[in-house]
Amino acid sequence: MLSIQSVQPIPLQGGDGRQVRLVLQPTNPQEHDPFIILADDQFAHNTFADHPHKGIQTVTYVIDGSLEHYDSKTNGGGRLNPGDFQIMTAGRGIIHNENPDPGQEARVLQLWVNLSSEHKKVDGQYEDLAHVNVPFIEFDGGKIEVYAGEMNGVKSPMKLFTPFTFAAVTVENGASELIIPAEYNSYIYVLEGSITVQDQTIQTHNVVRFDSSSLVDSISFSTTSHAKFVVFAGLPIKEPIAARGPFVMNTEEEIKEAYASYRNGTFLDGVPY
Repeated sequence: MLSIQSVQPIPLQGGDGRQVRLVLQPTNPQEHDPFIILADDQFAHNTFADHPHKGIQTVTYVIDGSLEHYDSKTNGGGRLNPGDFQIMTAGRGIIHNENPDPGQEARVLQLWVNLSSEHKKVDGQYEDLAHVNVPFIEFDGGKIEVYAGEMNGVKSPMKLFTPFTFAAVTVENGASELIIPAEYNSYIYVLEGSITVQDQTIQTHNVVRFDSSSLVDSISFSTTSHAKFVVFAGLPIKEPIAARGPFVMNTEEEIKEAYASYRNGTFLDGVPY
């Protein structure tokens, strides 16, 4: 059975039109392999300017509000509403922005999933999944929506390079289990209410990290009132990680090259922008 390694409350940080809880921090990215960060982020219109990424997939789950998405590989961008989901593959380079409407704010979870050295060379690309199309499975008292990867026999259509799972669980009053390969690094983050996991009460804005003890295993949970949480789990890549700003590579030299190409205007496949 996957056992709890740690439970940590995540404090709120704010300023410049933004409030954020850093659920996973990039201080020691090897610790969370294949994940780099998870941010529970609430921000206003024009908080972020157009900015580059390289070497990762950015995963965005919209909790509240809506966003206009733009990137250098998508014709016209797209719009994300509550419950919608997107995966942007930065690969060897992409420039993007996600922006609430003027006068509005949005709250999202953004997860950075590392790519292997091989997949850091793929072309930038973008894919979204509207909430109405998210595959799900119901249990007595709740529902598991599978946005990426596979869980409890339900598989998402989203394209992945690094094996990982992202699911949202809503419970009104009930109990169930989550089937997750035990070799994955696995986490639960509570968005609303509280849940009980292995006799421990997990409150809103707490993140739970799990240890593994077998090849395929599960996490059991229950609640007697309304709760919502996300579960994310991924297969470690086990390669060196060099992470700085928006770039995640294997070496410091590659990080320097990424910054140099962005400064000199040749970041996008050597084509000036």
